Amino acid sequence: MDRAAGSFLADQWLDILESLEDGVIVIGNSGRIEYMNQGAALLTGLSSEQAIGLAVADILADNHWLEDLLATTKASGLHNVQAEASLVGRYGHQYPVRAASTLLVDPTGTQAGTLLTLHDLSYQRELESRSLEADRLGQLEILLAGLAHEIKNPLSGMRGAAQLLARHTDADRRLRECTQIILGEIDRLNGLMTQLLDLTGPARLERVALNVHEIIDRVLGIEGTGASGTRFVRRFDPSLPAVLGDRGRLTQVLLNLVRNALEASPDEGAVTVTTRMETSYYVSRARGRAQFLSIDVSDEGPGIPPENLARLFAPFFTTKSGGTGLGLAISQRIVTEHGGVLRARSEPGRGAVFTVTLPVDRESAHA
Repeated sequence: MDRAAGSFLADQWLDILESLEDGVIVIGNSGRIEYMNQGAALLTGLSSEQAIGLAVADILADNHWLEDLLATTKASGLHNVQAEASLVGRYGHQYPVRAASTLLVDPTGTQAGTLLTLHDLSYQRELESRSLEADRLGQLEILLAGLAHEIKNPLSGMRGAAQLLARHTDADRRLRECTQIILGEIDRLNGLMTQLLDLTGPARLERVALNVHEIIDRVLGIEGTGASGTRFVRRFDPSLPAVLGDRGRLTQVLLNLVRNALEASPDEGAVTVTTRMETSYYVSRARGRAQFLSIDVSDEGPGIPPENLARLFAPFFTTKSGGTGLGLAISQRIVTEHGGVLRARSEPGRGAVFTVTLPVDRESAHA
């Protein structure tokens, strides 16, 4: 290393550590935190100001596997001892991480402390999960597309025959009722087949710069006319840039989410729609330097049981009486086609929150 490089590192090493996405924690021989960068602060839920000087055992009280990792490093003197498990943060948030620890020594070879690095595996695990899900859904979509086309053709013939029959049942009230039932069920099946084709067909997006607040206001205006006793709460960030998207398709997504929230909310309850710039550590890492905004639709209903939460976006999964189980699956596909993410979180008895995260229009973001 030349003198210039050494001088630069001596002056800038803190800035370098702070710019790392991985968490970095330096633990002194006393077992207390000497340094923590922003990456580690995001994962643990503690700011560096709060953490410095605290015993590492106190910070890792819910992460015994990390304590064991550090103890193994000190006892063995090995470098780069690694382990993978879930890191439990201060507020109960859990992140899958790969941790590595190594001893720090001074120029004389004396042990000066321990370095612990934390690499968030959330995006990697999400990619693995989505890859498996995509393979499964890919096969399902091929089957559903063929099935929908095969069913729609005879349905059209059946509807024509039922309409012809209806012309000759005016004198018989019971026959007229039965014919209307046939026509109604044919129309319902036609609607279901249309939804299936919507789920499995190619993307048809007409992208323009959109103000998400205008779309949300339109959706709430539509739903407000029939939402007896339920109030809407708007928590908008007026400084948000535009998104590049398809107005009709995004309106479809938000209509579905708001209707679900209304159905889940109790009488005199509230459905809250919040807009914000996305500050999620997961999304920023997953999408690199792109800027994202999020729309949260939350209700005050009973919440979603944990066993149902992981299945919400699967085609045909529904807990509604008479539901098709395709609304959320189609919504997720639309958001994904926009380069975004649709997520859900819930705690039983505390309602549910559905979050649409979309990339912003770069031109409007820098205007």
